[in-house]
Amino acid sequence: MDINEVKEKLKEIKKLGWVISKRRGNTGIGYTLEMLLGIKENNLKDPDFDEIELKSQRRNVSNRVTMFTFNRAVWKMRQEDLIKNYGYVDTTGRRALYCTVNTKPNPQNLYLSIEEKEEKKLQLYHSTGILIAEWKIADLVNTFRQKMPALVLVIADNRINSEGREEFYFNEAYYLKNPDIDNFIYLLKNDKIVVDIRMHLKKTGTVRNHGTAFRIDEKDLYFCFQYKEKLI
Repeated sequence: MDINEVKEKLKEIKKLGWVISKRRGNTGIGYTLEMLLGIKENNLKDPDFDEIELKSQRRNVSNRVTMFTFNRAVWKMRQEDLIKNYGYVDTTGRRALYCTVNTKPNPQNLYLSIEEKEEKKLQLYHSTGILIAEWKIADLVNTFRQKMPALVLVIADNRINSEGREEFYFNEAYYLKNPDIDNFIYLLKNDKIVVDIRMHLKKTGTVRNHGTAFRIDEKDLYFCFQYKEKLI
């Protein structure tokens, strides 16, 4: 299904008006839209059609989603030392560091800084001035571009009917593509993109890193892309 076919199908779905969710709970919106578009549900991470991802969201409601993870060759401090110096003892008694980081120091006194010289970089610092990790922003954008080169973002009004069932009115949609470095920097500076550090020390003393995740509210995915086309 190409983007023109998607556009026509979305117009038809909008004409349906309010549609009862085909599944209860948070995943109802995505499942209902997929069924209306004729997409079979699967657990694969492949794009929904061609190279285009499909995402749906309730209007004025947003959940933070993972854009990608990136750990390769970024650490300026040994991860073991990072956990020992700035981590905590979790409820299982292990030394751990699970936290969200943005441009303002968090409870662990970690924060992000953007270096905008010739080669733009995102840096993770401790408030004492110690550089902990560093990413080339071009690498981050390329990683996101490979994972999500294009996106159809569908927005729906929602309500609960007299029978207690959720209903959706899919009435707004955009075709988005070409993730952009300038947009990415803007989102980082304004704490729209945040970094989740997720690691702990195993009993053996080695590090278990679940992947440093770059995350964003679904509603802000729109701003990641340079090309924007309104479909409905």
